[in-house]
Amino acid sequence: ARRLRSNGEERTLDELRADVFSDLCLGVACEVEPPRAEVFVYLDFLTWTGLRNEPAELAGHGPIPGALARQIAQNATIRRVITDPMTGTPIDVGRHRYRPPAATKELVQVRDRECRVPGCHRPVQACDLDHVQPWAQGGDTHSTNLCGLCRRDHRLKDEPGWHHRMTETGVLEITTPAGRTYRNEPEPLTTAA
Repeated sequence: ARRLRSNGEERTLDELRADVFSDLCLGVACEVEPPRAEVFVYLDFLTWTGLRNEPAELAGHGPIPGALARQIAQNATIRRVITDPMTGTPIDVGRHRYRPPAATKELVQVRDRECRVPGCHRPVQACDLDHVQPWAQGGDTHSTNLCGLCRRDHRLKDEPGWHHRMTETGVLEITTPAGRTYRNEPEPLTTAA
């Protein structure tokens, strides 16, 4: 509707929306990309591989037969979701999602507490969660690749000459354009007895 309006159409935007909607319903419109939908099917690995036939769950619907779940999953994009073994909450969604799930966001916020740049004490709740290795360059959406940066430091990170790296133990190493490296280790949540 907006494209039609910008091409000199004299009808109002609401009139164009109504006409475009009716064209879509009647199948008159062309060059329209079909909408994408995400369907979540929860099934265990053995049912997915066909080694057993336990019922699965279709999100928003309820239980479905294992054979139907396999049929749906057969044409689906498989997404790796790693869950916390103690709570079952998702902690990693791999490369298919840019935004972290709530559990991963909460884990990073608890770990970081404030902006990870040395000397910046902005609370992490007011910070951006940023991919240390940029998502566009293959970085995963995982707690070991996310850190809290205030908006100013987040923008500075993307400037030429700045390099950020996170070690396996959660230490953030920031190298400035002048070649100096600063390390920021998350503070322990509790002190040793």
